Amino acid sequence: MARIYSKNEKYNGISAGINFVNGVGVSTDSRLLSWFEENGYCILPELDEMNYKELTEYAKSKGLNGIGMKKEELYQLLKETEEPNA
Repeated sequence: MARIYSKNEKYNGISAGINFVNGVGVSTDSRLLSWFEENGYCILPELDEMNYKELTEYAKSKGLNGIGMKKEELYQLLKETEEPNA
């Protein structure tokens, strides 16, 4: 599952079949996630649902080095760097 962040943080409604509350929707449909990303939405995976290998691969794709980190440390690093409105 991934979180979809609208440009409008106050948006409440349905777009492409996804319900948004305060600018955030969720989906597991990779086709929809791709569409939202292509249209300027910020897409973030649910980090707490990822295993260690998935977390390290995701960190690598973001240019972060998670080598030698415990899962909890890597999770925290990704969570801190992935907040769209931070």
